[in-house]
Amino acid sequence: MKNVFLSFTLFLFSTLAIAQSPMTADQKAEEAVTKLKTELTLTDEQIPKVKAITIDRITKITAAKKKNGADKPRMQSDSNRIFSEWETQLKGIVTDEQYSKYLASKNK
Repeated sequence: MKNVFLSFTLFLFSTLAIAQSPMTADQKAEEAVTKLKTELTLTDEQIPKVKAITIDRITKITAAKKKNGADKPRMQSDSNRIFSEWETQLKGIVTDEQYSKYLASKNK
């Protein structure tokens, strides 16, 4: 009975540890690109480019969070700037039609 309880406890703690581990920038970017791939019908050439700029955006946001700490106005300003840079880069990768779709889905 002790072994069953111990096994269950170890399983529970390992499951919780995995569930609480933060996603990497690459994993977050993969999720975002998968969504954009569907919404914008990204081509095979566009996908790695969009993923690269998305990883860069996530990395910059993470660094800004560390730098700004609890300074919410500064964090908001940095986030807006970083996101704007990402959108400019995205516009250079996708077609005008795809970018219009992006803007439409963003404003929903």
